[in-house]
Amino acid sequence: MFAIQRLDAILDLLKKDKIVQVQALAKIFNVSDVTIRKDLNLLQKKGLIIKTHGGAVLADSTKNMPLNDTQFSTLTTTNKNEKLAEYVYKFIQPGDTIFLGSGLTCTYLSKYIDINDNVSIITNNIEATKHLKDRCKTLILVGGEVVFHEKHSFTASNKINEYLASYNINKGITSCSGIDLDYGISVSTEVSKNIYTSIINKSQSWLLLADSDKFNKVAPYRIGDITKPTKIITNKLLPKYNSVDNILVI
Repeated sequence: MFAIQRLDAILDLLKKDKIVQVQALAKIFNVSDVTIRKDLNLLQKKGLIIKTHGGAVLADSTKNMPLNDTQFSTLTTTNKNEKLAEYVYKFIQPGDTIFLGSGLTCTYLSKYIDINDNVSIITNNIEATKHLKDRCKTLILVGGEVVFHEKHSFTASNKINEYLASYNINKGITSCSGIDLDYGISVSTEVSKNIYTSIINKSQSWLLLADSDKFNKVAPYRIGDITKPTKIITNKLLPKYNSVDNILVI
């Protein structure tokens, strides 16, 4: 069963039974308690349920809606960045130490992190820290010059290697400026290149979030081949990229 199908099924059970318990759902769907908690987090963020101690109940706004109107698949956002963030959240495991990059998609991801995930976050994403301050075990904002963009802000420093030297990072989660079969992964500034190079070297895995608009684009500073990330997660794939094994389409 796919995650979206499981979310729909949880809503079905809530319509019938009024309340559900994490352990019972884990047995029904043959998944871990952690997976169910992530499912409930997503449903609560959509305003469909209210989490309780060990379970959940339907939100008041959902109780009187016809069942087919509360299907999770019809309520997922049309925003490409938020869809990518929502999907990659499933890759986060309890106890992870994560570097979270700048950009809109990474900012959206910060909204899905829950205190029960018990993760440590290292980031240069100033906007993300506003959402993460009460939601992670440890939150570290790396220093540097503050850079302001229209929709987000972040820190940038050529001393990123020094900042990250003492940390063991399980997952680096970033976006990029361009992806091209021949030129590979690229970013728009030299400072961003330094950050990405450090993250690649320090992280056990690198998850690159890129909506379809980033493909067939080349930015000034090359990071590495298209096969360098552990996974490139995107919303749509152009046919010419079908042979690239590490691309995952949601």
